[in-house]
Amino acid sequence: MSSYEGSNKRIRNMSCCKVTWCSNETKFYNKTQRHSYCPTHYQYKQICGAASRKDRPHLMYKVEKFVKGEHQCESCGFDPVVAYPDLHTKGQSSMLDVDHVNSDIKYTPEGEQPNNYQLNCKHCHIVKSHMEGDYIAKIYRK
Repeated sequence: MSSYEGSNKRIRNMSCCKVTWCSNETKFYNKTQRHSYCPTHYQYKQICGAASRKDRPHLMYKVEKFVKGEHQCESCGFDPVVAYPDLHTKGQSSMLDVDHVNSDIKYTPEGEQPNNYQLNCKHCHIVKSHMEGDYIAKIYRK
């Protein structure tokens, strides 16, 4: 590959959304610089600033689900919006956690995809973590 092709590929990759499962193009915020996120995920980043941290891509999934109106626990069906309609959205969303279905591939490109996430209430997340040993560091698991 020539150096031109390599640099051209890098420029093309820089124009894609930073969210690993999104291939939408980003927009310029001035003549030469682009946002790191596509317009949709840029808006979501405004809702939850922590979702833009490299070590927390799962939070973008949580914001996506809430914006779509899919805010039920995927294990028991608990819906904080129905249970606490007068509570603000941030309070409602804090009642749900994003769980990695397969915790062994957590923090890998394959593990940080929507098909490895599920939205669980705090109770279901704790029970699942204890039943599967997710709370034990990988080096100590049998």
